[in-house]
Amino acid sequence: MQINILSTLKTIFKKNWVQHLTFWVVLVILFALFRTLRNEDVVLSWKTLLFEIIPFSGVASAVYLNLIVLIPRFLSKNHYSKYAFLLLSLVFVNALLVFLVFMAVEPVFIDVSHGPHPNRMLFFPAYMFMQLIFISMTSFFHFVRENNRLTEIALTVTEIESNRLKVELNSLKAQINPHFLFNTLNNIYSYSLFKSEKTPEMILKLSGLMNYIIYECQADQVDLSKEAGFITNYIELEKMRVEDTLKIDLQIDEQLNDYRIAPLLFVPFLENAFKHGANIQNQEPYIRLKLDVNESGLLHFECENLHDDSPDEYQEQSGGIGLENVKKRLELLYPEKYEFDISSEGGQFLVKLDIQLKDN
Repeated sequence: MQINILSTLKTIFKKNWVQHLTFWVVLVILFALFRTLRNEDVVLSWKTLLFEIIPFSGVASAVYLNLIVLIPRFLSKNHYSKYAFLLLSLVFVNALLVFLVFMAVEPVFIDVSHGPHPNRMLFFPAYMFMQLIFISMTSFFHFVRENNRLTEIALTVTEIESNRLKVELNSLKAQINPHFLFNTLNNIYSYSLFKSEKTPEMILKLSGLMNYIIYECQADQVDLSKEAGFITNYIELEKMRVEDTLKIDLQIDEQLNDYRIAPLLFVPFLENAFKHGANIQNQEPYIRLKLDVNESGLLHFECENLHDDSPDEYQEQSGGIGLENVKKRLELLYPEKYEFDISSEGGQFLVKLDIQLKDN
């Protein structure tokens, strides 16, 4: 039975209105006790409590009107002059109403040795100042609580976006694995039939790629040198598939050990380049790829290839899920730290990506 009572009380006190009402009741009682202790002629009675309830009712009304009406409608919308005018008007009107109430019930307090105020000329500034103190305190706690709430929301959104990013990355890996693995295994099978010396090398490179995709890419970031190694092996395998019909210019900086990056960020560009640039009819196909990092930690990536689609058709095909995923990942992983540009002119498709990997 006792446990049920305690549980019921805890449930009741969790409600906001109960907590607020308790605060004001305790405050009135404390001020009434303080008044009786300070003045030997004053005894604690319903009149003493009423003497405190009247002004604190005005203070409470000012506090809640500020929190519920003035802050949301004016202060939060940057209407500072209107907010200041209405707040000062509110505390003045409250002071006037409380003073008039005191004057109306003044005879009640005569026998408790206290009138409305020992100096009526000081009542207005003193009471207005008292209201402003409570309004300032409650506004401060309101903004602290609101900031905490927004921070929690931001953390929740960040966690959701992070989970979504991981899902997208897993989706990207799932897209890479079957298509790439199927084509590469077919090539290896073809080479093995003719007992080509390239077969062991292709198997070794494929094994390295699959190990990287399955195990290394589980982390949020990987060594940039490992990502560069993945790019090199990927291109070597694709080059074996297309044999000598495609010219590849690969420029990768060797000084990449000090940096880390999100995994598989460049794969959509590589897939796109081989998809559209490996089988050009009228020109000699080529893919030019460049990856380096300067002394300030700025990564620069370029991927250029020819294409023989119409500009509109090519832009539509190239702006698909893969490139859109890259844009989303960049915005989530490197906000305000990257520049991304795609251009397609004169049968050439060029991707430029700069990422600041190290804070200056």
